[in-house]
Amino acid sequence: MSKDVQVDTPQNVPYEIVGKGKKHIVFVHYFGGDAGSWKWLVKRFAKKYTCVLLNLPGFNNTKNLKDPSIYSYANFINQQIEKLGIKDYILCGHSMGGKLALYASQIMAFEKPEKIILIAPSPPTVENMPDEEKERMLNHPNREEAINTVEKVTKRKLRKEKKKYAIESQLRIDHKAWKWWITEGMNEDISERITTLNIPTFVICSKKDPAISIKAIYEEVMPNLVQPSIMVFNRVGHLIPMEAPRKLARLIKRISKLKY
Repeated sequence: MSKDVQVDTPQNVPYEIVGKGKKHIVFVHYFGGDAGSWKWLVKRFAKKYTCVLLNLPGFNNTKNLKDPSIYSYANFINQQIEKLGIKDYILCGHSMGGKLALYASQIMAFEKPEKIILIAPSPPTVENMPDEEKERMLNHPNREEAINTVEKVTKRKLRKEKKKYAIESQLRIDHKAWKWWITEGMNEDISERITTLNIPTFVICSKKDPAISIKAIYEEVMPNLVQPSIMVFNRVGHLIPMEAPRKLARLIKRISKLKY
């Protein structure tokens, strides 16, 4: 990785582009994050890949959707891909972004991804978050709870810059978008709607993830994918792109080179 590669993530924009390589990867962030949550990862792709980092509506101080839903967010993802004229791409989603990436791929009419990568994905069924945790998280924006959330979902200690970003990104989320995911989005079952999604799909998860358990991955994610493969990390938590960017980058590069 070149030390002079810079990844800037301004607010109020639908996407950022990093790199000028021939291969394209479109990244969809986790709930609580935004385009900048990927910056420690995509620095490792800048020479040979073009990375499109999306800011979902209502995240990173962007304008929220009028009527947020799994469909409207998936449609937003596809609109950006079509707008940029991207073909022969990999769609990569983290947590909430994983669920949205699956549905976006299903309804994509312009150009479907050649591969899908799901990082610690929210299940296409219902994400099993305890009611008391939902109540805690609905207290937003709240810096103390944002700090608490980062500490609860990570296993590796984040460096100061990463931890600050993971906290601040939560505080830049529109309250309507935040509430929608906790009360509606994570509870919407799209499993029946992706039964014909016949695209190679790679699930990258952690054995010790405090947010999406390995049990949920095997019981709620894998059975609902048509062409699944799984790679399990150890000693990391839910924020894999921040906790283990180097290891994750190596794995994504290997996946991108697989032929089907």
